[in-house]
Amino acid sequence: MMNRIGLALVAVALVGFAGLALAADEVKSGAAAGEKIGGAFDVKAITGAKEGKTLCYVCAYNAEARPAVVLIFSQKADDNLASLVKAVDEVQKSNEKLGTVVVGVSGVADADLAKLQSTHKLTTPLTVAVDKDGPGAYKLNKDAAVTVLVYKKGGAISKNFAFKDTKSAAEKAKDIAAAAKEALQ
Repeated sequence: MMNRIGLALVAVALVGFAGLALAADEVKSGAAAGEKIGGAFDVKAITGAKEGKTLCYVCAYNAEARPAVVLIFSQKADDNLASLVKAVDEVQKSNEKLGTVVVGVSGVADADLAKLQSTHKLTTPLTVAVDKDGPGAYKLNKDAAVTVLVYKKGGAISKNFAFKDTKSAAEKAKDIAAAAKEALQ
């Protein structure tokens, strides 16, 4: 009897430690749902209608009274990021009012995004942040390879996603696309 109780306690402890390990792998970046976005910031457009210009997409989308916006901050420009962007592109294609933009931060170069565009033909504008590490007011975590903020008209964040690597972000592309659809309603 004592052995069964002992084994049960060990099993409970192991499950608890596994839960802590999973929680330790999670990364947080950017403002939480319900909070406001960090405000205006400038980017250099690498693709899209504003290619070659320095502008504030947040400002442009707010001026256009877009009902929802998806901001994707990424420290890498790879095929996994493209998979995520393609999922968001599909929502945008059937909902012209959705604002979308990818912002390269922490060393993502113009050439990286130009190559991504030539390979994948993405609809979402690809940009590089004027401030190398991204806008400070957005509280981006350097440990997050990808931070996705979905916000509604007025700037209230409806969903926040943060990932340690682009592969993890690509695996959640459907969830992010669903969050974009939900924010439009």
